[in-house]
Amino acid sequence: MEKIIKIAIVITVIILTTSHIMSNEVLAQNVERIEIENAKEHFINGEYKQAVRIYEQLLENNPNNLPLLKMKAIALSNSGDELNSLKDFHKIIQQDPNNVIALTGMGISFGNLGEYKEASNYLEKALKEEPDNKIIKNYKKIIDEINIKYRYVPTEKPVSTASKSNGEVPVWVKSVVSLWGVEKITDNDFLNILEYLIKNDIIKIPKESLFENTKELKMLSWIKGNLNVWSQGEIPNSEFFKNMNWLIENKFIKSDKMEQKSQEDLDYEEYLFNKYLRDIKNNISKEKRYIEYSNPSQDVIKKFLRDYAKWNFEQQVQMSSSEFPDPTYEIINDTYIIKYKVYINEQPAGLPLDHVSTLENTFKFWESQELKTNNQKAKMIFEITKLKHEANVWITWVVRDIGEGVLGHAHLGKGVVEVALGDYTCDGMFQLYDIESVEKIMTHEIGHSIGLQHTNDKMNIMYPSYTPSYAYCLLN
Repeated sequence: MEKIIKIAIVITVIILTTSHIMSNEVLAQNVERIEIENAKEHFINGEYKQAVRIYEQLLENNPNNLPLLKMKAIALSNSGDELNSLKDFHKIIQQDPNNVIALTGMGISFGNLGEYKEASNYLEKALKEEPDNKIIKNYKKIIDEINIKYRYVPTEKPVSTASKSNGEVPVWVKSVVSLWGVEKITDNDFLNILEYLIKNDIIKIPKESLFENTKELKMLSWIKGNLNVWSQGEIPNSEFFKNMNWLIENKFIKSDKMEQKSQEDLDYEEYLFNKYLRDIKNNISKEKRYIEYSNPSQDVIKKFLRDYAKWNFEQQVQMSSSEFPDPTYEIINDTYIIKYKVYINEQPAGLPLDHVSTLENTFKFWESQELKTNNQKAKMIFEITKLKHEANVWITWVVRDIGEGVLGHAHLGKGVVEVALGDYTCDGMFQLYDIESVEKIMTHEIGHSIGLQHTNDKMNIMYPSYTPSYAYCLLN
């Protein structure tokens, strides 16, 4: 009996201890969740220093948490601390070399330091991972244009003194390559063989073995010819490894079996990267670089504020639409042909995105629609005029606050149409919408200007709710 009581006591202690541990873990998770939400709120409000402080505290317990590192890095970049932002993006890439946000973030931050060539290299890597990503393409276009304009000499990278692996490849692999060269083995089978050999450490590829010009267009047939020359013993193993890395980088071979780095390797990489950043900082001071920032959103605000009244129809928005002349119409074959004369406001010079030209698509869309008025068919025709007094509709694009969550507004039937070019919702700083979003908002608002109300049909352009995409926001 006494033995049973002792066992019962031990079990009770174990259960209580386990419950206590689990309760503490749940409590810690809840606290962390609350802190992450607090950081997010600061972030969205543009209070980046407060957000960074919370992320730093959370990272003390989990220094390799990639989502936290990502948010901290973006917050630092948005606050203008590019050097520390780069350090955190670099930590992410050490763990996840193909992380698109980190690669893009590196490109943006290097661009903001005037290191346009290095910025372009990282954006090129990001595009290889997501070739259709419009945000990366937008940044790449701007960075390359700035690089042509200023041509700063890039800061030299510190040279690593660490010993490099020569790689390993068995001699008999040359026979396999030869069979592929004479088409005794299909492309697919050959690539599968290589994938297996790499995965099982039979072939060990040093990551440093890369073609000098990685942007040069190469095809599988070119690689085949190159490897065939290697199989004849005419070029060294280093060339074989370059070809392997190209096949992996271009996703002909799936491999996460690159050389595993020790903590010592990672620390040394970090040391070299930090030295590189210090050299960049020194060069900026010596050269007194004029830097154009990678994200043009903030510059757009400045352009619009320089002549506020010119770019905004704020006063006219307050007027009644009755002040505008009515559109004209005629009836042809029982169809109302309604003609709207449209005045398009000027826009500041040098805007990064050409949203004005999208009006043509908007007009074509509404001119292709068959509507109803007075129980008869109706078609729209739009004519552009340079005379405000004869226009039925005035169109402009704005960056001012036109109301929380408001993307645009228009008088019903005739009057002013205003469409916002961006907002602060994405990451706490002003971010421009992408071209497609601006066009869709404009098409919706023009719908109001020709007399259409909102609809409950979510597929209809007149549905009242829409979430825009951004041209330069990393968190899009």
